[in-house]
Amino acid sequence: MDERELLEAVDSLVRPGGRERVCGRSGHPAGHVCLAVSDAVNLSALLREFSRRYGQLRNLAMGGYADPTVTERTGLPLLAPFAGELVEMRGWASGSRWIGCGVVRAGDGEQLVVLVAERAAPSPDAPPEGTSWVDPPPRVTGGDARDAAQPRAEIEAEAGTELPEACCTWVQRVIELTEWKPLGISADWAAIEGELGVPLPADYKELYEAFGGGVFSDSVYFLGCDEGVSFDFLAQWRVALSVDQDSGLGSVSAVDPHAVYAPGGKGVVAWGSTEWADEYCWLIDAGRPGDYPVLARSHDGGPWHRYAMSTSEFLYRVLADAGFRPFGIAQYDLGATFKPGSVGPFDGRPL
Repeated sequence: MDERELLEAVDSLVRPGGRERVCGRSGHPAGHVCLAVSDAVNLSALLREFSRRYGQLRNLAMGGYADPTVTERTGLPLLAPFAGELVEMRGWASGSRWIGCGVVRAGDGEQLVVLVAERAAPSPDAPPEGTSWVDPPPRVTGGDARDAAQPRAEIEAEAGTELPEACCTWVQRVIELTEWKPLGISADWAAIEGELGVPLPADYKELYEAFGGGVFSDSVYFLGCDEGVSFDFLAQWRVALSVDQDSGLGSVSAVDPHAVYAPGGKGVVAWGSTEWADEYCWLIDAGRPGDYPVLARSHDGGPWHRYAMSTSEFLYRVLADAGFRPFGIAQYDLGATFKPGSVGPFDGRPL
C-alpha cells in the first residue's frame, strides 16, 4: 500500500464497527492486523500523518530496545507480535484501537511496518482499568460545558477545590504525599537549557533532583533526563520536534493549535503523561523566559487546558486533589506512590 492507502486502511480499522482484527502474517496471533507497506513509503511522513490524526505519539521501542514499563494499557499489543524483530515502534491510542508504526528486522535488512491492535479503551464515565470511583463522575457544567461547545479551543482552566496553604513548597508537598526520600540527583542543567535555549522551571529541576524520572501512582509518568528514552523529556522532545518540522509533511501540528517548541520560538514541550494517554506539557515562549504555564490534554484528543500554575503544583493536584477535574486521580484507588524509571535505553532490554 502507498501512504494514502495506508491511512485509509488504518482509518477504516479504528472506526467503530471496523473489521475483525485477524492478522494474515505467518505466526502472528489474533487481536491485530499488520498492513502491507510499499517500499516507497517514508517513515517520517507516516509519523507526522498519524500524529495529526491521533495525537501525541508514544515511543515504545527505539534503537532495538523496548520500554520495559509498557503494559497492555500503554501499548504492549503493538510490541507483542514482533518479539526479537523490532527496531523501532511508535504508538497512538484511538478509542478501542492502538495504531503502531515502526521498523522490524527482515532478513539482512529492515522493513517498515504498520499495524492496528485491539485496545481496552477507558470509558469517559469510568476510571482507568483496575480502579474504582470514590465519587460519582461530575455533571458537565461550567468550563466543561464550554469545552464541549468549543472542542478545539484552548481554554483557561481553574484549579478546582482550594487546598489548604502550608509553609512548604509544592515540591515538598509531593515528597511528603509519596513519602519519598529525595535522591539528590545531579544534572547538567546548563547543557540541557543550552540546547533548549531557555531555562527550565526551577521547581521542575527540584522534582527531578528529588525523584528522577519515573511513575507516580502506577499511572502518571514524570519525564526526567538520562533515564532511558521512555523517561527522558529531551529525547522525546527531539523526536516530536523532528516530526513537527518536516516541511514536506504539511503544516498541521500534532499539538495543534500550537507547535512543538523550537529553540528561540514558542511551543509545547511534554514533561508528563498518563497510562491512558493524557498529556502534560509546558507552553514555552523564548521571549518570556520563566513564564511556562502548564498545558494538559485528555486521552480523547479534546481541547488543551491551560493552567497558570507551576509544574509541581499541577502534579500535586493531579495526585491529591479530588476536585481537580478532568486530570485529578485522587478519586481513584491508586495510592500516592513513586517508582523510578529505567536507568539506560529502555533499561538495556533488547526486543
